[in-house]
Amino acid sequence: MGRYHCVINLKATMQVKKYIAQDMQEAVRLIKEEMGPKAVILSTRKIRKGSGAFGLFGKYVLEVTAARDDKPTHLTKPKATKVALKPQDRAAMSPPSGNKPNAMSDYEWEISQNAPKEPRQIEKEKSSSYQGLQDEIIELKDLIQDLRQGARREANNQGNVTHLRYELNELKHMVSDLVNQTAGVQDLNLHGNLLSLYQQLSFNGVEEKFAKKLCEEVQKKVPQSEINNFSYVKIYLARMFMQVLHLLPNPAQVSTKGPRILALLGATGVGKTTTLAKIAAAEKLKNPELKVGLITIDTYRIAAVQQLQEYAKILKIPCKVVHDKTELDEVIKSFAKLDLILIDTAGRSQRDALQMEELKNYLEGRENFTNLLVLSTTTKDADMAEMTKRFSIVPLHGVIFTKLDESTNYGSIFNHSIRFKLPLAWLTTGQNVPEDMEEASRERLADLLLNISGELEGSK
Repeated sequence: MGRYHCVINLKATMQVKKYIAQDMQEAVRLIKEEMGPKAVILSTRKIRKGSGAFGLFGKYVLEVTAARDDKPTHLTKPKATKVALKPQDRAAMSPPSGNKPNAMSDYEWEISQNAPKEPRQIEKEKSSSYQGLQDEIIELKDLIQDLRQGARREANNQGNVTHLRYELNELKHMVSDLVNQTAGVQDLNLHGNLLSLYQQLSFNGVEEKFAKKLCEEVQKKVPQSEINNFSYVKIYLARMFMQVLHLLPNPAQVSTKGPRILALLGATGVGKTTTLAKIAAAEKLKNPELKVGLITIDTYRIAAVQQLQEYAKILKIPCKVVHDKTELDEVIKSFAKLDLILIDTAGRSQRDALQMEELKNYLEGRENFTNLLVLSTTTKDADMAEMTKRFSIVPLHGVIFTKLDESTNYGSIFNHSIRFKLPLAWLTTGQNVPEDMEEASRERLADLLLNISGELEGSK
């Protein structure tokens, strides 16, 4: 890792480059070594690199775009390094007694205002990292103005106009990203290591106020003797992150009090039907003698009914279609001797009051139901919050996050857990039934955000 290449020389006084790195810490190191402390990170994204056609089966890496004033200097290509955990670093997996963080639920994210002052060296590092940000913004604005003027001069040349418009649009995005990034880090009072981790969390979609409070709490808890040990701090942060998450152990577990009844609900297109089939198949594989039944109240989509019936045929289990609440009661009664009943509901628009009332009519007053909200990780964070609030018209007992394979941004899972405290049941990672589904775990979710497994691999 540690490869880099020049993308475009925008202006004689501006140098923009892209860096490929394993994580934010490595990217920051490469940028500082190559471009100096005045370099500014413009944008970051995850990309696949590796084997397979078009890199489809490669590992995700971080692509970071940085810029600086192109002053004459002798630059050398940095050597790639690999982070390795020393024996004492691994101790971070179990924070020392006396410094063990409290459970998040105890202090409810209320951070003390009496934060310890940082050493002068830390302040010096932070100020040098962000000095000149305003100058860079002004520089980019001037460049945009130049492009606008150039577009007017070249109005009769359509080819040049198209190119200039593309460059103009790219620079607008750069300025926007730079402004947002600057606003988020200017007032932070964090050590350099935690500042890098804060940026990594933010880039992964963790809401800024959550990322800030989490990093501030870590800074208070980590022993000062270890604050400069990036691996230790990163794993310590992961442990505190895991304390916030709530899990719902396999809700399909057989009960002695009658059949377990799971109802999956959510918006159209989040993958409810496929997820329901995965649950049924996974439980049958674990216990071939398990008696499972499927019910669908999704009569709006004929294809969904046919899909579920096909799954039932393959699994050799009964599948019933119901059209109203009375019929649902009758089918559940006929399934009384089964071990597990899975109910597929129709996709609903959370903004359609009539549809939500119809769902409520089916599910309200059923204390023996476990209602699981299905959310796609490709959904915007704000939309995900709105869906949860609207679907709370019926009691929600847990959440399933789908389509992890189609997203590179997993912070919304963390944000959702903090906001609603709904326990996580399953994660799905593809269309294969039942392979592409796993029970949610704190370690897995921490790894999605912080690449802890990569850190541990480096220690071997």
